[in-house]
Amino acid sequence: MELCDKRRNQKKEKNTPEGRAEHRKANEDIRREIKYAKQRWITEQCTDIEENLAFNNTKKAFQLVKDLTKEKQAKVNSIKDKRGNSLTEEKEILERWTEYCSELYTQQSRGDPSVLNVEEPTNYPILRDEVVAAVDSLRSGKSAGIDNIPSELLKHGGESTIDMLTIIFNKIWQTGEWPKPWTQSLIIVIPKKGNLQLCQNYRTISLISHASTVMLRIILDRLKPQDESIIVEEQAGFRKGRSTIEQIFNLCLLGEKHLQQQ
Repeated sequence: MELCDKRRNQKKEKNTPEGRAEHRKANEDIRREIKYAKQRWITEQCTDIEENLAFNNTKKAFQLVKDLTKEKQAKVNSIKDKRGNSLTEEKEILERWTEYCSELYTQQSRGDPSVLNVEEPTNYPILRDEVVAAVDSLRSGKSAGIDNIPSELLKHGGESTIDMLTIIFNKIWQTGEWPKPWTQSLIIVIPKKGNLQLCQNYRTISLISHASTVMLRIILDRLKPQDESIIVEEQAGFRKGRSTIEQIFNLCLLGEKHLQQQ
């Protein structure tokens, strides 16, 4: 700040050769000090990264590395609609994003509905132990949904929180109706490569209520035992303990053997 004040005062004396020389020297001093300050800041960040790694705080260390190396994204103040017209008003931009995100999840399923027929009944009430297991599976430090309730509150809320969630979940299970905040989500858009005025050049992340996540986890855990009887043996993707890499390797071997026999 002292160098900036000095340069500001010398700016008034730029009409003389001596004043111009002093002003140039002040500019050089400021640029040199900025360079040194940047080097000191980078050194401090690297020290913080090493300390966090030493204490096994990998999450904090990774965030510091990300902040240190990520490229700055130019801020985009407009977005294009379907017809290619630029939208600059905040309300219009929000409406366009709402339209785009809604269309992402309106595609008709091509699956065979007959595979959803389950012989074993799954309508028994949601058990308290199921709620406890689902709450324990929540990860800490994750962003909250539209209700602004963090996962830590559910995980450390005690017995009363588990009891209340069990009552709410059984009500949902019986009626099939979800609380409105649980059906809403906060959409975070992350820019990708390409024209940032186009919605499709962003990756969308949906933040839903953690309580809704617990309910979805319970439903998922109830469906898992049915997986093996529904999914064909050949499918490896999106299956626990299966890998598509082995199938790709086997396919390559079959292709090579076929070529050798020709």
